Amino acid sequence: MRPARYLFPLAAIPALTFAGYWSLRLAWADHLSRAADPETVERGVRLAPGDADVCIRLANQREATGADPIPALEAAAALDPTNATVWVRLGLSAEMRGDPGAAEHSLLRAARASRQFEPRWTLANYYARRGDPAHFWPWAKDSLLMAYGDLNPVFQLCWSMSQESAVILERAVPSRRSVLNAYLGFLLRETRLAAAQPVAAKLAAVAIPEDRPALIAWCNRQLDGGSVPAALEIWNTLCTRRLLPYAPLDANRAPLTDGDFAAEPLGGGFAWRLAPLAGVAAGRNASPRYLWFSFNGEQPESCEPLTQLVPLAPGARYRLRFAYRTSEIGEESGLCWWVFDARTGASLAASPWLSSMAWKNAEMDFTTAPATVLVRLALMCRRLPGATRIEGGLSLRGLSLERLP
Repeated sequence: MRPARYLFPLAAIPALTFAGYWSLRLAWADHLSRAADPETVERGVRLAPGDADVCIRLANQREATGADPIPALEAAAALDPTNATVWVRLGLSAEMRGDPGAAEHSLLRAARASRQFEPRWTLANYYARRGDPAHFWPWAKDSLLMAYGDLNPVFQLCWSMSQESAVILERAVPSRRSVLNAYLGFLLRETRLAAAQPVAAKLAAVAIPEDRPALIAWCNRQLDGGSVPAALEIWNTLCTRRLLPYAPLDANRAPLTDGDFAAEPLGGGFAWRLAPLAGVAAGRNASPRYLWFSFNGEQPESCEPLTQLVPLAPGARYRLRFAYRTSEIGEESGLCWWVFDARTGASLAASPWLSSMAWKNAEMDFTTAPATVLVRLALMCRRLPGATRIEGGLSLRGLSLERLP
């Protein structure tokens, strides 16, 4: 019975030999399929007729030399029906041959084979070229659901299909935060501010902190264009959702943002804006709270180190209250608060010069014009005639703005 121990190994030799032969054959076929000349690649295909990758390399080689790649692509699709890229190439080739039925069939096969961006984007482009909006919009939306990176080509294609912003937003743009953020940026770059408003509203409702820059940029553009209510709506949404460290604004009750300087100046929207000026340093003291400025005498002859855009009611009276102190700055300081109409630039009021070694409470009243809905509150620093530029410090705290009866 001893020879039985060797029976299994002897029986396995033919199988192992056969497996080794095919391993070597497939490896050699793979090597040949990577050659630069079509004849060598064809030899690789004959050695491995069941390898879809080898067929794809043959198709690439034929395409590069001007030969017909379709038979090789069809063979690859038959061997690996899940390869979406092969179906896409077959579809585009059929479209170029003027066979829309075959093109659509292959592109739809690609979309069924893969849930990725490429087949959906290809189908959206195909239906756009065919002038078929009914089929275009679902695939455009699907593309945006799957897309990552630069989404601008998809947005541009949508606008080439329709100039109606409501149609694009409803039929193509998914309520996905990252897509809304990208679309808002696209609309701002394209200066489509009216179309951007509902996008900003949808984004603000689902925004996270990383969306703040896009929404603040949108508010700035709206304020530049005079659309105060639209900017105020988004701003207050961000405040209510605590994405901004401020209380919501009300033109009739509390129109000023962060009068106590509890947060670092944001530099946009309705928040404080610190101007980067030569010769002027600024900082915020946390406890007690106040904002300080230091002037070294090298600042511009006339400058506005601190400003804020404030939404107000037209034709109404307001009172600005604040506390301040100065150091080494004389009575004719050239420092004061000014209120300007943000749209026309007209001056509405100015405070007396700021000069006090100790903390001092002060106030100023002004009335908005009948058409004024936004003012620019500015801390002004200017060199007075016959005087040198100021050198010294200024501290501010406790600003409030109230509407008077």
